[in-house]
Amino acid sequence: MGYQEIELVPGKHYEAKEVVQLHNLIRKYMRYSTAATSFVELKKGWASCGLACNSPDVQDVVLNYTWHVDVPLSDGLIAVHPGDREIVVALAGTHRYRALITDASVLTFPYIPGAAMGVHGGFLDSVRGVAGQVQQRLERLVADYPDYMIIFTGHSKGGAEAALSALELVRRVQGIKPRVRVWTFGEPRLGDVEFAEFYNHQLGSATYRVTSMADPVVAMPPHFLFNYCHHNLEIWLMNDAGDVYVGENRTTCYEDPRASSS
Repeated sequence: MGYQEIELVPGKHYEAKEVVQLHNLIRKYMRYSTAATSFVELKKGWASCGLACNSPDVQDVVLNYTWHVDVPLSDGLIAVHPGDREIVVALAGTHRYRALITDASVLTFPYIPGAAMGVHGGFLDSVRGVAGQVQQRLERLVADYPDYMIIFTGHSKGGAEAALSALELVRRVQGIKPRVRVWTFGEPRLGDVEFAEFYNHQLGSATYRVTSMADPVVAMPPHFLFNYCHHNLEIWLMNDAGDVYVGENRTTCYEDPRASSS
């Protein structure tokens, strides 16, 4: 079947019936995010995350690698879906008490030495703490499955780390960018406006940042702290009916006041 590309117009409202494919993709990738947050373990398989993994979207997928690291804190999984021809990297959200320390480490650090762009210190530490092993696994899978897309996904803290992990991969592995897509859910702000601009240049057109009604996490860290800003592309789930608004860049901070911040 293969990865399902979707076309969305920034600044446009969609009724739920117009975006059925989008909602199917959201449900699918959210299940991976939930599995990662539910502490799935490779040796025990999908049974290790209970009801969170009781779905055909997950059961048809082959777990390839899982990790659970205490310092710096990071949990996640890599899986292969032959039916959809996807390699999925899912990062866990804030599911351990120690993760609150990561979330609170809002001081920004240069993403690239000498460059004027700052990124959330806690998320950066977590991602780079496992970046080598994740990259090593992915390079093998990319070679074994040359026509598979690579999907990074996560919820909350996991969403921020998924976006950052994808960016790390495309910077480290030449030619991989066309195969990478990013789906995040309730992602907090990841860095300052200069970092958001850099991210958008690299992966903005391949990223779907899903937000929902009254979710305070997406407004954190606040803009007044170190000039924090979101990257593209926001997909705001406007109501329980499933209507959607696609954000467009209406401010210098790449955020749309008509979307989740309204």
